[in-house]
Amino acid sequence: MEERRKKEFLENSDYFFETKGKTSASAYVCLDFCGFEHCLPRHSYGPDIRKNYVIHVVLDGKGMLDHMGKRWWIEKGQAFILYPGEENTYYADKNEPWYYCWIGFHGDGAERILEKIGFSRSRPVLTLGDVSGTERMIMEMLSSKSLSLDGKLLRSACMLKIFSEMIAEGAQGSESVETLGEVSYSEYAVRYINNHFSEKIRIRDLAERIGISRSYLVKLMKQETGMSPQEFLIETRMRRAKDLLTRTHDPIRNIASECGYDDALAFSKVFKSRFGMNPSDYKQTFGKSSREKL
Repeated sequence: MEERRKKEFLENSDYFFETKGKTSASAYVCLDFCGFEHCLPRHSYGPDIRKNYVIHVVLDGKGMLDHMGKRWWIEKGQAFILYPGEENTYYADKNEPWYYCWIGFHGDGAERILEKIGFSRSRPVLTLGDVSGTERMIMEMLSSKSLSLDGKLLRSACMLKIFSEMIAEGAQGSESVETLGEVSYSEYAVRYINNHFSEKIRIRDLAERIGISRSYLVKLMKQETGMSPQEFLIETRMRRAKDLLTRTHDPIRNIASECGYDDALAFSKVFKSRFGMNPSDYKQTFGKSSREKL
């Protein structure tokens, strides 16, 4: 029962947040068009200057992209991006002409999404590997002909899923570090502690995870919460301990473990210094058994 409750608590209390502003992934992104094409040998498009962002994903065959004075050879499992305002020309191979799908979009969030996928104006071609998911999503988008809200939401959801899978796949071949504003550093730390307090948390490791020094994290959290990260961690664990002591019949050692303490004696010392009585006395006074007797 204890393990199941702990598992359910962790599974059902995750968090999702983003920094505010135009660089947020939640900023406005709008689908413009999408489609497929089995190109004929030597088929070309351009030179042309787009007004929107267009990602082409090669599902089979190969071809070539002329972009900003450079030539890129592209084949199955790769994708290329066309940025608005830039002249591009692309050609199907004469022997193995490509079959590709595309998705066009615009909005304030587009640049950041493309950056997170791994695209840039100097790097318009990426290797994606498995592209079957993108193919399925665009087929689903094309199957939804409705211009009403439900159809628009379905197509937008498919587009965002394509972006999500591209980012998750790590198309750029290296990990991308999220940049947070100063306020969000402490916000991230608070939310991380709230969701991982039952685990072994070292404040230095948390600071490294965020990408700042330990002393800077301490300073920011004191400004935001009035407590250091260590103090906030203890406070969070003790709140959880009080909740478990009053609501469950669990042994003290199990509650200690669930609150991040391997040693029940160490847990009892911290609890008593906080609330003036040890956990067993607190449980006897305020716990579920006492209420049931009353």
